[in-house]
Amino acid sequence: MTTYKIETRDLNFYYGKSQALFSVNTQIPTGEVTALIGPSGCGKS
Repeated sequence: MTTYKIETRDLNFYYGKSQALFSVNTQIPTGEVTALIGPSGCGKS
């Protein structure tokens, strides 16, 4: 069985009244190197 350091299920996020994320599912295993990339100011943090 894989152990996950980060896992999301049906993640939704609103920025004000605008939905920025809709039903995101993510699994990042322990020890995995992962990067979230995008332009400056797009909300990565």
